[in-house]
Amino acid sequence: MHDPWHADKPVNARWLDLADQGLLDYDRDRYRIHGVPNNVVELIWGGLLTDHPDGPRLTDTGRARLAAERARDNPDTGARESDAMPPQAAAWVRENVWPASWLRNYQHIPGPFTDCACHRPPSVECQAGRHGECRHDGRPIRETVIQAGPNRHAHHCEPHQHASPDLRSGVNDLAWVWLAGPPCRELCRCACHHEKPLIQQARGETRPGWWWVNCCGRIVTRRALSDDAWCRTAADAQALADWHIASEKGPAPADSPGLPDLAPTRTEREQLAFF
Repeated sequence: MHDPWHADKPVNARWLDLADQGLLDYDRDRYRIHGVPNNVVELIWGGLLTDHPDGPRLTDTGRARLAAERARDNPDTGARESDAMPPQAAAWVRENVWPASWLRNYQHIPGPFTDCACHRPPSVECQAGRHGECRHDGRPIRETVIQAGPNRHAHHCEPHQHASPDLRSGVNDLAWVWLAGPPCRELCRCACHHEKPLIQQARGETRPGWWWVNCCGRIVTRRALSDDAWCRTAADAQALADWHIASEKGPAPADSPGLPDLAPTRTEREQLAFF
């Protein structure tokens, strides 16, 4: 049994909203273990969602929590009452206003156009272990750049120049558009951008008391394509996390000898999945 979702525990209500609309489906090809993202699995374990033949659906507890999030109109939940343009109007804008390349990209992968950055996977750099190269670290980002014509950006008059939004190409005079008020910031979801890395201790029947590190949706291992991930102590796991965040340069830290840290007894089974 899993602990129920506590009322004070934050929730990404976007998944609850999708379940409420019947838009959550099982995808065994993409999510081979549970058929759904880990975020959804956690909501099922917490009692906010339940399995259904047509995809996860809201429980009574989940429906009440979604209503509470909508009432608060919390901008971090993604569960706000819809105030966007009608779908037919949005389709007209895409087909008649967007550049052709945008429309092709949207038809191929709509996620970058429809999802908030906080719902996206970790950056390509972080997923490849090159954490020092990731630029999605919370710095302000621009909204768009003014177009002077097809595939042609507008420029400010000289001598106006400013730092590029991504800080990788020096300065330029492109006519970037920034939203008024607090700047938009995109933060990669990788653990390397947060104060506490995803270090966890096994509490089930699989190596109780041992430690492991999760980053970018996968278990950190000392050798590629191996299961060499277990650490005897929290200090060993911290060293492994630091090595991973440093782009895995040099040899991986060795595990210290001796018995693992004692873990509290838990009744439920723990599944350690390698992504």
